[in-house]
Amino acid sequence: MILTLILIGSSISYPRTGAVGTYKLKNPVLIGPSTAMEYSYVTFFCAVPEIPEELGVSYTLYLYQANLKKNLGEYSALSGQEAVFNFPVTIAQDSVLICEASGHNNTDIESTLSNILRLKVISPVEKVSIISHPSTDDLWEGQNLMLHCNITKGTYVLYDWLRNGMEIQMPYDRTADSLTIHRLSGQHTGNYTCVASNQYNNTMIFSAISDIIHVHVKEHLSKPEISLNIVKLAFGEFKAIITCRSEKGTPPNTFRLLNNTKIIATETTHRTSAIFSVPIELNQNMGWVRCNASNEGSLQLSEPISLTVESVGGAVTMIPFKQVGRDFQVYGLVLRCSVERGTFPHYRWFLNKTRLEGRGGFYTVDWTDGSVLSLSVESRSAGFYHCEASDQFDNSTRVISPKMLINKELLNKISTLAVVVVFTSFFLLVIAVTVCCIYGVVLRRRYSRKYPWQQVLEKIILPLSPSITIYRSEILIEQHREMKIKATHEDEEEMVESYGEDTVHADRMSDSAEDEEESIDETLLYEGTTTK
Repeated sequence: MILTLILIGSSISYPRTGAVGTYKLKNPVLIGPSTAMEYSYVTFFCAVPEIPEELGVSYTLYLYQANLKKNLGEYSALSGQEAVFNFPVTIAQDSVLICEASGHNNTDIESTLSNILRLKVISPVEKVSIISHPSTDDLWEGQNLMLHCNITKGTYVLYDWLRNGMEIQMPYDRTADSLTIHRLSGQHTGNYTCVASNQYNNTMIFSAISDIIHVHVKEHLSKPEISLNIVKLAFGEFKAIITCRSEKGTPPNTFRLLNNTKIIATETTHRTSAIFSVPIELNQNMGWVRCNASNEGSLQLSEPISLTVESVGGAVTMIPFKQVGRDFQVYGLVLRCSVERGTFPHYRWFLNKTRLEGRGGFYTVDWTDGSVLSLSVESRSAGFYHCEASDQFDNSTRVISPKMLINKELLNKISTLAVVVVFTSFFLLVIAVTVCCIYGVVLRRRYSRKYPWQQVLEKIILPLSPSITIYRSEILIEQHREMKIKATHEDEEEMVESYGEDTVHADRMSDSAEDEEESIDETLLYEGTTTK
């Protein structure tokens, strides 16, 4: 009798699922922490809502990991209480938890599942190191480098990278625990460290820093530039000082001086430049030289340079360039001095035999060889200027330019040639206008003489009333057309007559010529007959 009442109560409290003799519980509710420290004890609660005390329920807590279900604990609630699960957590339990509720020793009650609860297990980070791919022992510019931050222990870790103790701001390719540098260059050289950290509930922070890894990016030698200077020796001999210089390159660097394909000299240095000395003779063909620069990563060849050095000689000229203001007055002057021959000329300027050097009150000597003199045109700059050219390496030979008088009045004076050109152009323009006017007057008179009705039309038709004007204008226009046609015919007849006269004259000339030929032939015939 008691068992029957229990079954009746159960059928009233829990709806059937459709199968005979089975009942379905409501979904249980799982409650517990979402984050826990490794090896700490955690407590989870699971309960089916609105369950009578007399109904026994069995609860099971499962861990779902990689599609596998692991039993973490069981609990039997015989009087409607909630299930309690208390256990220490490990890294292996960092996954999803779910609670299953079923009837206690009662197969007629269908089991149900709770909500899913994600559990994060925090393990403090420990022992950080950096692994380099490739090795940092031999890195060259242009390569790619990947630095991997390796930890022996730790979950939910954040990574930060430092270069020379400062946080890296460059736009590197970063992943969770790696730093990739594409196309290495010299600016990437430095000491790199990795900082790994994690935290628990924003209250406990754990961090560890790696050892320093030194990244040294070796640079290929850039294309060397070659330069040449000449030095005069004590006994009148000369030598060329040849400098080979690269902008960058990781030592040791080897420089070779080549004359065509022959190696003249070689130098290995920790610098990015080398200096060679070669004896030369002036005004002789000494050939061409170039630099060969190499290190472990590259081989570069400079442009060739001629060793032939010509001493200064020939004519020295000064070319002036005027600077004109808005009022067309010359306010400045630039003088350029050049010598006809010379590989390394050097120039000096003189005003009234006084040398001008550097910068003065009204002048400036420009360019490395001193070939340009800029001056303002004023009273104190007036005088005779000239320049001297000599070799940079030897002042014993000098060539002097002709003197040039410079003053403000002379520079702003209008030349006679300019006046002649202007007045001649004006005179020719007046003559051209006059001829055009005369030709127009003559042409108009001839036209009015040949076509008088045009003037009649202008003088008669315009004053008349509109009705008469229309009628008479038609008559006059028609008469005007007839006169034009008649005049055209007369012109054509005159042309025909003149052509006819020319034709008749030509015919007469041809007839007379034929008569003469016939008379000649007859005379010959007559003479022939008499002879017989």
